[in-house]
Amino acid sequence: MDIDFKENIIRLMQHPVMHKPISELTSCEQSQLYEILDNLVESSMNASYTQIDYIQMSRLCYALAELSYVMCSNPERIIHHFRDSLDCLSKGGIDLSLNKWTELVNLRQSAER
Repeated sequence: MDIDFKENIIRLMQHPVMHKPISELTSCEQSQLYEILDNLVESSMNASYTQIDYIQMSRLCYALAELSYVMCSNPERIIHHFRDSLDCLSKGGIDLSLNKWTELVNLRQSAER
């Protein structure tokens, strides 16, 4: 873990977002948070990710998407962050496909019979 990554983790832990929702942050706090999250995403890029790493990365991307939405950012940027979050979930082994949904519904119905 490099110093910048650790520093950004500390900055995130000390940020007001840890105690209140993104929608209640001031504009300044939102801007600071965006910078922190963006730095964490950039410094988290690694070719040897585990499933947990992908899920953690998904959390960062989702927070960026939510923050971008609250900040009334460029819609394409918002979509990009949400898609990155979903992509990381998929790489982390979480299947959000309709095929998986129907499979699980069928299993539940079979178990209830």
